[in-house]
Amino acid sequence: MAKLLQPPPKFLPSEWHTANKNQYHRADAQRSRSERLVAESQRLVDEIEKTTRKSQSDVNKKLGRNALALTWCTTQWSMS
Repeated sequence: MAKLLQPPPKFLPSEWHTANKNQYHRADAQRSRSERLVAESQRLVDEIEKTTRKSQSDVNKKLGRNALALTWCTTQWSMS
């Protein structure tokens, strides 16, 4: 019986090894960039939250002072 011919493999084992190693390094680099992006995003969120709290605190202080001044003016006006 005649021996059937099989097509040669697309890649040699050494080529598979090289391709897998390269893919691993690309994936590792992408994971590293993703982790840095997440860390930077969290830092920005924290910074914006801190700035927002400070702004709210400043506004609340100013509103509190204005409310006291308005109360004093209203009281003085009603006493007149």
